[in-house]
Amino acid sequence: MHRLGLGISDDTVLRQLKKRAQDIAEPPRAIGIDDWSWRKSQTYGTIIVDLERRVVIDILEDGDVVSCTNWLKRHPEVEVISRDRCGLYAQSARQGAPQGSRPSSWCNFPGGLRS
Repeated sequence: MHRLGLGISDDTVLRQLKKRAQDIAEPPRAIGIDDWSWRKSQTYGTIIVDLERRVVIDILEDGDVVSCTNWLKRHPEVEVISRDRCGLYAQSARQGAPQGSRPSSWCNFPGGLRS
């Protein structure tokens, strides 16, 4: 986090994101799914963002198809899934949210996580 000019630890940021994600009252209609690195080039997780409200709604511990598919099955209200071209998320979207439209290759997180 020091490279970004933030005087807090990575763990503090993750803890706050998870806490804030639990406070979301309304179920998301449009989500963005992307991977992020716990450790650079070693261990990856999945971040899920509500694109309408521009807030993180969940952080999955891994980047596994099964975890992402299960999350989508628990959230049948999701209508739009924005993702990168990664086959993992395409497969998860097909299996976990057949009702949702699945655009890819457009900006997953409009405005970035800073807004």
